[in-house]
Amino acid sequence: MANETLGVHSPPSYILPSYALRPVPRLVPWLSDFHLSLALPVAAYWFMSLVFWYIDKKNYFVRYRIHISEEFKQRNRVTVAEVLRSVLLQQAIQTALGLFLGYVTQAGDVYGSEEYDIAVWTHRVHRAKDAVPWILTLMGIDSDTLSRNLDVYTTSSALFTEKPFTYFSSIIHPYFGVGSLTHGFAPWEIQVAKAIYWIFEPAARFGIAVFFSDSWQYFWHRAMHSNRWMYRNLHAHHHKIYIPYAFGAFYNTLAEAFIIDTIGTTLSLMLSGLTIRQTMCFSTVSVMKGVDDHCGYRLPWDPLQWLGEQDTRFHDVHHQSWGIKHVPSQ
Repeated sequence: MANETLGVHSPPSYILPSYALRPVPRLVPWLSDFHLSLALPVAAYWFMSLVFWYIDKKNYFVRYRIHISEEFKQRNRVTVAEVLRSVLLQQAIQTALGLFLGYVTQAGDVYGSEEYDIAVWTHRVHRAKDAVPWILTLMGIDSDTLSRNLDVYTTSSALFTEKPFTYFSSIIHPYFGVGSLTHGFAPWEIQVAKAIYWIFEPAARFGIAVFFSDSWQYFWHRAMHSNRWMYRNLHAHHHKIYIPYAFGAFYNTLAEAFIIDTIGTTLSLMLSGLTIRQTMCFSTVSVMKGVDDHCGYRLPWDPLQWLGEQDTRFHDVHHQSWGIKHVPSQ
């Protein structure tokens, strides 16, 4: 890409670095990252399900089991074979839709623009810094006086080597530390830009994806418990399982799976802008959490049950006849 020059608020004569985009090397040589992002959640679903199935068959961790085995046979109103067929069909359809969307959007991660993007963030940090004296003025604080006082303090105190004073002074006084600029930017501005690019921006994207996906699922799930027609035709299928078990986590009607899982996940990924590899993490952890919520074991060392009070026991109450109407938040 050709070089670009920043606007009037950037340091003089600073030109954005040029870059060339290249495909990200595959994590698995014989499988693209996009196809891996579709396969990994499915593999995680069945791997975790098999682990809990093995634990149940061997009667391990009985003290942490929520229900006894006899309840599993007596109270559930759907056979294991029916659950397996339903989940496999649902996953096959969702994978096919994922392949179609990937073909249409030409999904794939690229790299090569990192320096350019960091430079853009550095420019934004530089411009945001100029607003600090104005904000202090609105608060009744003289930024010039405060900056000079800090300068005197840092040069006469034993704390001179502590950088936070210098950084703060450089923010509130635009002319402080001009001699330590890199390409017209202060070193701290570049470091802040790198932190934003490598840490805070990805974290924000994950936060958006989690918030939207969880909100989408919550309100649809609540609606399906509040509306008799929706419950009877869309969601009652899932509640044939009164004693939850791991591979029954996604036992739903195809309509519910499409509305809550397929559409909800697709929209959350589109709105958040997660990369393919970030999508792998998000989708896989989401599936693992769903399986864990239905596993039937309250394991104190299970990290997925540390994510909040909505753990396996909480969701188990929702599957009981007395909890269906009262715990719709899953």
